Amino acid sequence: MKVLTIAIPVYNTENYIKRCLDSIIIDEIINDIEIILVNDGSKDNSIDILNSYKNKYKESIIVIDKENGGHGSTINAALEKATGKYFRVLDSDDWFNSQDFETFVKLLKKEDVDLVITNYRKEHVYNNLSEKICWKKLEENKIYEFDKINLDLLEKEYFVMANSTYKTEILKKSNLKLLEKTFYVDMQYNIMPIKNLKTFKFIKLDIYRYYIGRPEQSMNLDNFVKNRTSHEKVMKFLVEYYNENYEKLSKNKEEYIRIILYYMLTTHYYIYCVYAKKDKKLIYKEIKAFDKYLKEKNLKLYNMMYEIGQIRYNRKTKFLFLNISPQIFSKIISKYGSIVKRKGV
Repeated sequence: MKVLTIAIPVYNTENYIKRCLDSIIIDEIINDIEIILVNDGSKDNSIDILNSYKNKYKESIIVIDKENGGHGSTINAALEKATGKYFRVLDSDDWFNSQDFETFVKLLKKEDVDLVITNYRKEHVYNNLSEKICWKKLEENKIYEFDKINLDLLEKEYFVMANSTYKTEILKKSNLKLLEKTFYVDMQYNIMPIKNLKTFKFIKLDIYRYYIGRPEQSMNLDNFVKNRTSHEKVMKFLVEYYNENYEKLSKNKEEYIRIILYYMLTTHYYIYCVYAKKDKKLIYKEIKAFDKYLKEKNLKLYNMMYEIGQIRYNRKTKFLFLNISPQIFSKIISKYGSIVKRKGV
């Protein structure tokens, strides 16, 4: 059995895929890993590059060539084929620190925890900044039981694709099936395996390089607004998932998932209340409808969002502040905010 399956979604990344693959194809460990390259209907020469690598490393590389179905569909396809003991995702415009990755695979051979987490970096294209994201309070190589851990050790951070290597069986037990033709499905990946997670370990290696700043990336602020229906689709899926599972979860798992939902919901409201610059009438209708939905579906999550001033004051005015720039909004709140008392429903 291979120790690690690496799923690599590929869509029109002919300019990046070689850097990605060259960072993980290392002679000392190539026989220990399984690389599943999923071409998601690319219109450039990506598939030719993938096949050329497959021909060189037939024992370690699998190529899946499929119609376009979005990021989630590629991970679904890779997970279905995965045979490695562990599983992780590497986007084709990102790459690994080869030296630390080699060390990681060798250490992984001896592991049996459900999840191994590491550090990673965000590589910002627009200002050449390399931002290291670290776990500062966790002890290296200590086996943690998730249900017993003090969540303060995570410092309100959570396990994401870039720092997580799950046992493949944990992902499959979680019935992980990501939404297709939808952006932001990584949030499903961050939440759904938690209910089956028992143990995890932190290894202090700096592996993933997350390439940030390409205009077409979904995390671009303009694209957040453009793709807001996808964000809402994922958000509603996870609200429903929380509703179905929170009574079955341990105290730690329920709180941890709620922390992630807090960040997601904050982002969702900000897409409408801060980032959106156009189509104000449509934006107004959409966020009012979502706010009503959240109140009806889960009052606990709804009330939790009163902690955010931008959301609290917009609710008080039935989202009329949407028509005011964030700068003017801040001036109004700083001067008159005290007259609007903070309260739930």
